[in-house]
Amino acid sequence: MTEPCPSCGQLDQVQHVPAVYHGGHSFYRGQGPTVAVPAGDGVVYTSSQVSGVSVTAVARSLDPFPPPRRNGGLVAAVILLALVGSCFLLLPFSAADDPPPGGEGAKALGFAVLSLPAFGVYLAAGVLVWLYVRRVRAHRKQQKGVPAAQQVWEQGWFCHRCGGVYFADAGRLLTPAHFRQLVARAGGYDR
Repeated sequence: MTEPCPSCGQLDQVQHVPAVYHGGHSFYRGQGPTVAVPAGDGVVYTSSQVSGVSVTAVARSLDPFPPPRRNGGLVAAVILLALVGSCFLLLPFSAADDPPPGGEGAKALGFAVLSLPAFGVYLAAGVLVWLYVRRVRAHRKQQKGVPAAQQVWEQGWFCHRCGGVYFADAGRLLTPAHFRQLVARAGGYDR
């Protein structure tokens, strides 16, 4: 058992943080609304399956895990830039058949100038790849810190009456946001 809440001194509204977090998740599944869809001379009635998770505000405020990062946008941007860069790379090759007047120096300069857009696009794609690699490394670091963060998180107690979190061995009540900061600092993903 634990100590009473340091703020109100009561124990009846105190619950272990993991129990509050898991109890605040409700899974639902059901039938969606029926929709009439015209099909030829008749009508077809169709409905969809609806499912999801409902999370209470308290459970969300006690979430110990780092927020998920999305990397799909960076990957799509790199692919798009690589395609655009390849199109720009065709410019110098199309101008090679029709050299500008002025000899070999002018031809080399024209080739270099027409290659600049492709170089810029490939440089931007390289920067995005670098950003993607940084995100992957940060995600790995976060995942390594989750067990340590979870160990601190599991020691917390939530007082529903006061709306705060405390540790049994410490004598002060923390806000859920401050509690999450302590958990994140223990996991090394507080930045």
